[in-house]
Amino acid sequence: MILPQDKTTLRRVRLHPALFALLLVIVALAGAFVADNLPFGSKTLTYSYGTATVIGEEGSGFVTIEKGGNILLPSDIAWVDREGNTTSGGRPECLKGEGDRQVGGVRVEAGYLWVRLPEGKGSYPIVGWLRCL
Repeated sequence: MILPQDKTTLRRVRLHPALFALLLVIVALAGAFVADNLPFGSKTLTYSYGTATVIGEEGSGFVTIEKGGNILLPSDIAWVDREGNTTSGGRPECLKGEGDRQVGGVRVEAGYLWVRLPEGKGSYPIVGWLRCL
């Protein structure tokens, strides 16, 4: 005895090439957005002009930016001096005082980013790069 076969229908979906290309662009943009906002990997700095103040001989201090607000200036960052030489770590020449004298009002360009604290307990900006002007 032979059983009757069920009829199957295949349906083909056709996509116009322009619509397919648009979908690829949308998927690529969404992927780039997600990858850029992941909580790990390198981050792009925000740049602003302002004045730097260093407190104490350890070299930490703050930068007051033109947009308003103060940004934490750690003592060990990458920086560019007035001649264009890049150095990683230490204190920029333009921010060196005698001994542990406070140096302030030095014109700089600062690259900074916002650091999020664990468990959503706030955030603050911190300088990651500095250029003496």
